[in-house]
Amino acid sequence: MPGKILDIGFGTGVLLKKLYDDGISVWGIDFSPEMIKIAQRKMPKARLMEYDFSRGFPPELENEKFDFIICTYAIHHLTDAEKIKFIGLLQDHLNDNGEILLGDVAFETREELLKCKTESGDDWDDEEIYMVADTLSKEIAGMRFVKISHCSGVVRIEKGALQA
Repeated sequence: MPGKILDIGFGTGVLLKKLYDDGISVWGIDFSPEMIKIAQRKMPKARLMEYDFSRGFPPELENEKFDFIICTYAIHHLTDAEKIKFIGLLQDHLNDNGEILLGDVAFETREELLKCKTESGDDWDDEEIYMVADTLSKEIAGMRFVKISHCSGVVRIEKGALQA
């Protein structure tokens, strides 16, 4: 079982709390002071900090390494180019055999995304940039996409997967 996890955009800590309760060392960054207060009450020993990940990786964590870095329903705020750059930064903070897990509204192909957008009509959020696995995989060797539903999935990236 992994010993140290970083959760990016943990919100109120619903997912992170399950890991915390299993005795895992949990760290987290979130841009919302209110969310951090709620999560910190649930997990008093967790290391949680305020930071906007769209600015990159927090300097306060520069010397830290993690077994897993997770991000659920937050990375859609970055463009595809920003996602690739950010993933590169995250890989520098993985322990050997570490892994990045990105769960979000995500699609295997651009065609699947466009189909879902059409079917969603006015409910589609044009301000969010959802992951498309075949686009990201051009820059990230060995990236794996696990489809969860018609509109969601998990991207798994092992340490060292970013193309040179």
